[in-house]
Amino acid sequence: MSSRPSSRERILDAAENVVLTEGATHMTLDAVASKAGVSKGGLIYHFTSQRDLLQAMVKRFASNMEACKAKFRATLPASPGREIKASILAWFNLGDEYRRAATALLAAVTRDPKLLNDVRKERLKNMAGILNASPSPERVTILLFAMEGIWMSELLGISSFTKSARSQIKRTLLQLADEWFRPPATPVPQKCPRRQRKMNDSVSK
Repeated sequence: MSSRPSSRERILDAAENVVLTEGATHMTLDAVASKAGVSKGGLIYHFTSQRDLLQAMVKRFASNMEACKAKFRATLPASPGREIKASILAWFNLGDEYRRAATALLAAVTRDPKLLNDVRKERLKNMAGILNASPSPERVTILLFAMEGIWMSELLGISSFTKSARSQIKRTLLQLADEWFRPPATPVPQKCPRRQRKMNDSVSK
């Protein structure tokens, strides 16, 4: 049996729910407290302002994304493309809960442009981890932007890809990661023909 979420988690869930069902402009502390079933004082105990609440939403999403990526990373063999492949798998396999959270954040962040700095920091931190593990920053950047472009179009509701096409795109990106970051093959020493070996032996004598 799963444990009940903490008051803090219930408040964060409620904030996302308010943004999705009523719009970002309606995400007031009063509305969130009512949706979470706590008093306004109980909400302020955890989040002293609306901005604190939004920052916590950003951090929770980033933490959930990292946990999702770590899960896929653990299933992949060590290779130069391991980090980008884990990211591709994580982004393409996000469940409805994470998609819901991302949509809520996208709407909420527009209310406070300063929050974009928090989003930017998390993104740069994630990119640095992927780029530092790759022998080709240029190629990994191409895969990263392709993945993020698809994800953003889905968040905005403008993606035209069918479920089948989306799966094929994921497979293609994973295949490119394997091909682009495959270690160079070790050349196999060539054996001299028997006649050539005898000639070499005679010359050496």
